[in-house]
Amino acid sequence: MLSWLDLMALLVLSAALGVGIRQGVPFTLAVIPALVLYVLVMSWVGPLLPLAALPFLALALGLGMAYVSHLIPVASLTPILEGIIGGVGGLVWGLFLAFVIWVGFPSEFVASTGALRYPSEQIPSGVKDGIVSSPFARPLFDWAAGNPVIKTALLPHVNHP
Repeated sequence: MLSWLDLMALLVLSAALGVGIRQGVPFTLAVIPALVLYVLVMSWVGPLLPLAALPFLALALGLGMAYVSHLIPVASLTPILEGIIGGVGGLVWGLFLAFVIWVGFPSEFVASTGALRYPSEQIPSGVKDGIVSSPFARPLFDWAAGNPVIKTALLPHVNHP
């Protein structure tokens, strides 16, 4: 059964997909390079930035790529082709946002077991129950924590293996 966290992530995914289909090619030309730039920038300066600066970095990169994408001349395509290409960008963006929702909550290193605890015991019990009952949150967090590129880009606060 899906938890409130899964429903929130799937709602964001569907909204991003809808916006991508509606916006078309410019959306895809802005979103995909912005995500790639975010991963690259985080791999270089991520550990130096405070955790509160990450949303502002993502916003700046997204707005910058949206501005640059409007400078690229794109020939008019058929509405169906625009929707398909925009849908690809919306799907990529939605999957990224859903992934961040599933793995973005605090974790903690437990010295006695030598493992990461996700979610942290410090968060409210209602939030923790939603994360624990999600069939996606823990497996995605474990995968992200084990992948060095994803860990650097999306989990900079996780300092332990």
